[in-house]
Amino acid sequence: MKNIFCLLILCLTFISCDGQTKENTENQNKNDISNYQNEILLEEEMRVTTDKAVLLIQNKNYSEFKKLIVEDIAKNISDQQIIQIVDQINSVFSKEGVPMGNDNILPSLNATLNGNDTIFINNIMYNFKPKDNNQKVLTFSFLKKYGTNKIVGVNLNTNPLSAGNAKPTIKKIEKFDFKVSDISNFRIYFDEGVERKTKFKNEIGYFAIQGDVNTLRDSEILPIIESIFSDLKKSKFESVRTFNSTLNRGENTRYIQAEFGFKNLPYSIFIYLPLKNSGQFDNKIILMQREYVNLGYEFTLNQSDYPKIQSEFPKIIEMNLESFYVDKP
Repeated sequence: MKNIFCLLILCLTFISCDGQTKENTENQNKNDISNYQNEILLEEEMRVTTDKAVLLIQNKNYSEFKKLIVEDIAKNISDQQIIQIVDQINSVFSKEGVPMGNDNILPSLNATLNGNDTIFINNIMYNFKPKDNNQKVLTFSFLKKYGTNKIVGVNLNTNPLSAGNAKPTIKKIEKFDFKVSDISNFRIYFDEGVERKTKFKNEIGYFAIQGDVNTLRDSEILPIIESIFSDLKKSKFESVRTFNSTLNRGENTRYIQAEFGFKNLPYSIFIYLPLKNSGQFDNKIILMQREYVNLGYEFTLNQSDYPKIQSEFPKIIEMNLESFYVDKP
């Protein structure tokens, strides 16, 4: 892994500089992380700050970028270090572009042990387009104690999990047997594709809904998810492979997808249903068992084997859910 640069919180070592999204599950009996939901910062607020940081980097505005860093940390960073990281990220932007869209800009929460304390680190990750079996990831980090207007870390690296020989450490599931009651968090995302015209709250052509099982219940989406999970119990699939890059949906695809985190499981489940301009996934459903965003097992399912998913999942698009849409998906 080529680690380009990392600013650490007061030079402490409890920030992960690997750009990984998996929560630390070691010593959970000693350090309870069951209250993690109280530590999650608002994604849209963090995005305002990180989008500002990206713009400052593009313009090489060194002084204003340094002001975005928490003062207790910034005072220990030299101006030369600021110039170095801004120039390095700017160079990557110039060569590879700035990641755009909510499939490439993702939130995550890391729970990291620091002695007897558990430190929760909120991240916004800008995932660059995979290239030569590698993927650069730009990560901005936040701590709840400092809020969403200031960053505590920035990390640009080439993600080793995108390397061609990367293998998941989790055991591949044998049955698609999931319980709605075990859902700890979820995110649903819809994109109209090339025909973006429908207004969903603040956006045209796409929306996101996220929360926990209570959000599913309050939004009346829960019965649809129960139906999807019931259909998945058939556990039929055409093929399975290890994946080590983000899903390539192709161009202008109309689709709906959902990701579910579960209590006490070291992976999440991602379901992708293409609806139009499906490309390589025509008449397919993709089910991913994710250890990380870009590492796990990818199952290819035939839509004809899962009629409930085909019929029920798209119903979310037609529901009146404006009060549940994320302000900035």
